[in-house]
Amino acid sequence: MIGKRIELDGNNVEKGGQQFVTGRALKSDGYTNIHRIEPHGFSSMPVKGAKALLISPNSEADQAFVVGGEHPGLRPADLPGGATAIYDSSGNIIKLIGAGIVVQSGGVKMVISPDGVAITGGSITHNGKNIGDTHIHGGVVEGDNTTDVPV
Repeated sequence: MIGKRIELDGNNVEKGGQQFVTGRALKSDGYTNIHRIEPHGFSSMPVKGAKALLISPNSEADQAFVVGGEHPGLRPADLPGGATAIYDSSGNIIKLIGAGIVVQSGGVKMVISPDGVAITGGSITHNGKNIGDTHIHGGVVEGDNTTDVPV
């Protein structure tokens, strides 16, 4: 069995429920339409420059397959030991860290912890209505009365 580190060129093809990738090894030997194996329940599309491991059982090129496909320049650098993250090439990330979950997209961050849910940045809407800290209600009167729904 031969294993080689290859750099993927971003040419990915989905066919018959499988993914096939193209790339080059260190000695510039090229590999095209190599089956890329992923775990059940997970799907990703590697970007140009991602590193992967090409495995060729019995040194047969037609039996070769690829595992991995991570770009070192896009990998999150702030994960503590035991943490898990799902991220994309645009910087969106979901982190499972300790007793919490962090979802981050651009300037919006949501932290779910045993203490509750905290959202910073952006706005919160429900059916097109602002329900965040700046929303307003109509029909406000003093006493025990209720207000109208958010405007």
